[in-house]
Amino acid sequence: MSSAALTFDIIFSCLITLIFLYRCGNYRRQHPLTTVAVYISWTFSVLFIFLLPLDISLAAYQQCIGTNSSTISTITTDNVNKSDSVKDSCPRPWSYVDRKSYGVLWRIIYWTSQFLTWLVLPFMQSICQTGEFYLKGKIRYALRSNLLYYGTLLLIFGILVIYVAMNYNLNASSFKTTVIAASTTWGLFLLVLMLGYGLVQVPLNVYNYSRTSYTLSHIQFKLSQLYNEKIDIEERLESLVDEVSKLCLEIKYNDPLRPCLEQIVKIVPEEYSNRVKLTMDDYEDYRNTTNNLTTEKTLIGLHRLLKKNKHIHHRVQASWVHMINEAFYLEDIVNNETNTNHSFVKQSPLPRSWLRQKLFDEHPVIEWYTFCLIRPWALRIVGISLGCISIIVIWSEMTFFSTKPVLSIFAQCVNAARRHYDYFTIEIFCCLSIAYLCLCAYYTIFRIRIFNYFYLSLYHLTDENSLIFAATFLCRLTAPLSYNFLGMIHMDQTITKQTLQTETVFTTIMGRMNVIPIISKGFNFYFPMLICILCVGTYFRLGSRCLHTFGFQQFFDEDNISAEYIEDGKSLMRKERRNYGGNETLSTMANTTTPTQRRDRRRELEEKYGLRSTTTNMKTSTSRDDYFQDLKSETRQLRPPSISDEPLISPNNNQTVPSGTTILSGTSRRTAPPTDIFNDV
Repeated sequence: MSSAALTFDIIFSCLITLIFLYRCGNYRRQHPLTTVAVYISWTFSVLFIFLLPLDISLAAYQQCIGTNSSTISTITTDNVNKSDSVKDSCPRPWSYVDRKSYGVLWRIIYWTSQFLTWLVLPFMQSICQTGEFYLKGKIRYALRSNLLYYGTLLLIFGILVIYVAMNYNLNASSFKTTVIAASTTWGLFLLVLMLGYGLVQVPLNVYNYSRTSYTLSHIQFKLSQLYNEKIDIEERLESLVDEVSKLCLEIKYNDPLRPCLEQIVKIVPEEYSNRVKLTMDDYEDYRNTTNNLTTEKTLIGLHRLLKKNKHIHHRVQASWVHMINEAFYLEDIVNNETNTNHSFVKQSPLPRSWLRQKLFDEHPVIEWYTFCLIRPWALRIVGISLGCISIIVIWSEMTFFSTKPVLSIFAQCVNAARRHYDYFTIEIFCCLSIAYLCLCAYYTIFRIRIFNYFYLSLYHLTDENSLIFAATFLCRLTAPLSYNFLGMIHMDQTITKQTLQTETVFTTIMGRMNVIPIISKGFNFYFPMLICILCVGTYFRLGSRCLHTFGFQQFFDEDNISAEYIEDGKSLMRKERRNYGGNETLSTMANTTTPTQRRDRRRELEEKYGLRSTTTNMKTSTSRDDYFQDLKSETRQLRPPSISDEPLISPNNNQTVPSGTTILSGTSRRTAPPTDIFNDV
């Protein structure tokens, strides 16, 4: 029965990971090796949350036995009575499992995670990014792109090994500890950055979500930005598809490059597929003079760009559907908050969920109290509670090195439970604490947007590259987070200086980190204190203010440009409400802008703000020489989007929408992010 808790934790972790990976990825579209590697990485990261508390309670039990054995041995010499006395004074934890079992589990989890995050996943990520068509070329590209990465790692590790060899006795044990110390130090550096953002942003977002009008304005602001992003990506896709269609006419079926072209055609988005047709005409001289610039290198570049832009296009579609759903949901709440009869009136054009229909269709008064009264107060209470926990974490991070007196609140709580032999409380408290730390750290990872590409999204639209990117960071963060938590609760001998203290099995696997004192007693000891500075900067939004100063638009309450973006978002919502109907739903989105509509959008922006477009006088068709030069340099200049009254989601593809309404009134378009490295909600 004692192994039931361990078995349940393993199964539960596997199920959580399976559900989340299913929601984010698409196993039918992903390579099986990618799915397996990401699943193992995510599962092992989640297992830390549930296994470490059991390991901590076992260490507390072993410490109790060791302390009481030495005390009782001075009173009695009878071995039988001594054993019975120890058992009576130290009750066995309900989740007791032999330390050898934990040793096997921790070795499998830790070393597999390290192998994946430092060797396998970066290599797989490079393979996903390449546009090579054959396995040999993909491997060659992955090795070449990771040469600098691996070279830097080997250089740093070599310096550490030389340092240990010159100052200490270098053997197998110290070499292993040096490897672990290097990995933990790098992970701790990332952890401090992630926690410095997440410890503030998680409770703040929950609390701000209770401010319905504020959250609605923020979503309307992001709708306006997302519309610009959608115009950009559609223009890029149109340009790439035009080139693919030209190549389909030039590369005949007996051309050696035809298999490469067929792979490119397979990934063309469905809404553009009618513009791409492969010819099957039999020409004896397939290599004509007009095709002399088309090489395999050119097709590789085109393939890579098409894969990348197709993924961004899908992500924009999914984000738009999610934002429109949330905007209509919040708008209904805002409109009903002032109802004096306390009856909820549905105004959203979207259908209710099945559960909401069953609960509230015949009880609008209960619906009003639930969403307009209980919901805001519940979110405020949860947000304030999480904020208090974040303050406790920050305080404990800054004072965990103090053992006399014990200033860490986490250490005080665990010590109090240990004195009462309450192992179940230790496990629950540690599990919730580690889960909150992981939530704050992982929240930052899952919200991060780097170069508008690495982004996790639900609706099965997260590509392989983003899944691998998240898995790499999870593996690198979880072990240092666990090591840092053990220091916060004073179960690390490096901090407590108590050599007789029983350590966790996880600590024995990690090894004594005092092989390199400059890391164990320096960086790993005092660097977590910087969390306080990062949290203060996050709370006052110093990063967003800096980006705003340099021209990257950010959301602020009393900013004139933000107000214009909000008005644009409102007009987009009105169009969606007006054009919603028929049998189609918001989850169906086709290509909704044409070159003519985008050109009209650009002209209106230029007339209103006096902007000078770099592409106003461009020819509609780009010369092949210029295009291939752009592909090689990968610095193609995108045209700024035009204004259009066309809805993003048209309920009827044959419906004509009148033009003449300015969508982005009063908004000057800027270059798309890196505005939003951390995309706040």
